[in-house]
Amino acid sequence: MFQHKYYPSRFLISILTPFLLFIFLHLSNADPYFRDVTDVMKLDFRHVNGFSAERRLVETMGSGGALLDFDNDDDLDLYLVQGNSLSPPAGRMPENRLCRNDAGIFVDITASANVGDTGYGLGAVAADYNSDGYRDLYVTNLGKNVLYRNNGDGTFTDVTEQAQVGCPLLSASAAFADIDRDGDLDLYVCNYVEYALETDIPCYYKNSLRIYCGPNEYQGIADVLYRNNGDGTFTDITRQAGVYEPTTRGLGVVFTDVDNDGWIDIYVANDMSPNTLFMNQGNGVFQEEGVLRGVAYNGDGLANGSMGVDAGDYDNDGDVDLWVTNFALEANCLMQNDGEGYFEDVTFDTDLADPSFYALGFGTRFIDFDNDGWLDILVGNGHIWDNVRQIDAKQRYAQPVQLFRNRGGISQDGAGFTEITAEAGLDKIPYVVRGMLFGDIDTDGDVDVVLCQSNRPAVILSNEVGNVNAWLRVRLVGTDGNTDAIGAQVQVETDGTTLLREVICGASYLSGNDLCLTFGLGSATRVDTLQIRWHDGRIQQLGEMPIRQTITLSQD
Repeated sequence: MFQHKYYPSRFLISILTPFLLFIFLHLSNADPYFRDVTDVMKLDFRHVNGFSAERRLVETMGSGGALLDFDNDDDLDLYLVQGNSLSPPAGRMPENRLCRNDAGIFVDITASANVGDTGYGLGAVAADYNSDGYRDLYVTNLGKNVLYRNNGDGTFTDVTEQAQVGCPLLSASAAFADIDRDGDLDLYVCNYVEYALETDIPCYYKNSLRIYCGPNEYQGIADVLYRNNGDGTFTDITRQAGVYEPTTRGLGVVFTDVDNDGWIDIYVANDMSPNTLFMNQGNGVFQEEGVLRGVAYNGDGLANGSMGVDAGDYDNDGDVDLWVTNFALEANCLMQNDGEGYFEDVTFDTDLADPSFYALGFGTRFIDFDNDGWLDILVGNGHIWDNVRQIDAKQRYAQPVQLFRNRGGISQDGAGFTEITAEAGLDKIPYVVRGMLFGDIDTDGDVDVVLCQSNRPAVILSNEVGNVNAWLRVRLVGTDGNTDAIGAQVQVETDGTTLLREVICGASYLSGNDLCLTFGLGSATRVDTLQIRWHDGRIQQLGEMPIRQTITLSQD
């Protein structure tokens, strides 16, 4: 329960802000909560998937990208991953694109930055793997992946061979984190199935309609965990670290501390295989405990076609919960943490099952879209079958982005979500979303979104309502080598409520997201206390501070 100190100005703000937000959100029906600013920001990227009548498996998987501040100028730049022609190209090969944010306009600097990979790309993730203060890029492909080292002068160098992280398979999502707390970032790569264009399997519906194959037609393969050696190279430690699972079909991954012991764990969304949870034992070894901890299957004991994944404290009880998007005719899954790292599927209890049943979810994250202090959920949808209406008239290829509002701030019991897709104006335009990137692109205190579509243009959605409420953005800087402070947790207390956020690399699907933490503060007029549990376990306490600002805090 909120406890107000009755200073006149603070009391007035606390009374009026929720009322004004209600008026803004509910009476301004003409204005969407998210506005398409793609043209305004001069972005003209269109994904190419190499579509063919044969409907080859890889065509329907991408694309993704990353939001990152590559030049340390305090705004987010955009890296978008391109597919390619799967037949001999007739002209210039399409390439990945890096766009620098110049005062709200994205400027293509791919050529000068040397990051225009022309492989068949799927996803990307960004982090400072070599501890020089500049974020680097890792790109996943069909075939050899690519690691671009940021040179700090606006250019990158392909160091894949030197770093030994090529992983020439069919890779999907990837993520960086310091698994052994030695001060540098290690790398997890999701690999999907044994696949080559020459052995692509033809699949049909009722023996006549050509469709994209499901995952069970292919043999799953193991993901890879690379340990950072601290000298620019990595070592494959998949087997010795205990994360070798030979037949999973990894698509999404998130590093997060599920049992709050100060060691980063790994949760992987697998396609039609049990999802895996690797618990960090603190000695360089993990133990797979997905079944034991209740996150391998849904509440009915079934393995889903899982794609997107995220971790966040949706119920504000001080621990990290898990969220996974699934295939059509399967509900997405929300798994509630009991505080000890064991989970219960609460999808039906929180009213998330029915609205997600017909949708096919890919990119997703917990996002406090209205900055009321409760994490909502945004899901990017899109079927894999472009001809799905010939199979099921109720389903669509292009589908709306779905927004689920957390009722914690407005419900007596503080439980559950309400789908507000139509209220938010997101029902008007359907998309074919794969990757979904999250960050405050316009630096106004709320989280914006980039939709990476399959064989369609990328779309930028600007959050138009979040900064009506109070907010605080926290950027952490590690001084021990992990400069991005990945794995650190921040707790903010205001008006008797404590909010937990974690610096997470990866999450969503094929995506890299802003590493700066955003706290929605509702009607608060200040932060009372802020506590950081750094990635190495040390605790730092800070006192009262003003709001509606971005603060940078360095590890002491």
